[in-house]
Amino acid sequence: MSYLRTFTRSVHHKLPPAKYPKIKADTVELNPPKYGFRKVRPPILAQSPTTTLFPNSELAKLYVEHGKPIPNRFVSQTDSERARAQFEKFQQDLAMDEPHFTQGENKVYLPGGRICLLRPNAKHTPYQAKFLVPKSMNKMDLRDYLWNIYGLRALNITVQLQPAKWTRNISDLARHRVPQLKKMTIDMAEPFIWPEVPQKKIDDLKLQQQNSEEIVKHNMASGADKNKPLEAYDGLFEEPSKVERFIPKSAKRGKKFDELHQARSQVSNYLGL
Repeated sequence: MSYLRTFTRSVHHKLPPAKYPKIKADTVELNPPKYGFRKVRPPILAQSPTTTLFPNSELAKLYVEHGKPIPNRFVSQTDSERARAQFEKFQQDLAMDEPHFTQGENKVYLPGGRICLLRPNAKHTPYQAKFLVPKSMNKMDLRDYLWNIYGLRALNITVQLQPAKWTRNISDLARHRVPQLKKMTIDMAEPFIWPEVPQKKIDDLKLQQQNSEEIVKHNMASGADKNKPLEAYDGLFEEPSKVERFIPKSAKRGKKFDELHQARSQVSNYLGL
């Protein structure tokens, strides 16, 4: 039964070339394009450009003009009115040089946290500044801190919490995690560009590093290397060299004998022996 089925299947699929289906070679595209075969549709009304910062009302009018139902996100006018009121208040605060946010009521006169201004990354613009802050500080604390102490207005704040890395001790090679670092990037109304470091300052730091390394090597030296002169910091820590005269052992023995004989004679004269 299986042999008969295989035979009929092979006969059915083995057609002579004369019975091949006729096609037009001009209509066949050997290399059809992989892209661009889909139908290009016009953008929806929600993607229409608008000339205002609050486009909900204009987009709702467009849906009404085209006779289409208004989506739920454009039906409510409360969000647009609230956003417009907040924007107008923000512009007024900028003009009056007042804080554009609600300040904290808890007054801290001697803050214990340390905030460090970091150099910007390659992706940052002159209107952005990066700070290293304590882990307990949040966005509102940093915004309030910068405004009340430095008068710096932070418009937008983003947080980056770097993962703690594994490290080992030098003495016992025990593995432990270093503390996490929390960084915040703010957007400013005015640009700030870091000043260039003078070349003399860079050279002085390199020289100080070389001198420190030389002192460490001298302290950890062993054998004859301990007697090498220390030239770090223009010889500031160089010890004065002591000149040792070469005296043979025979001369030392004779000198000791003469000193002993002289001492005995002095004692005998004093006692009248």
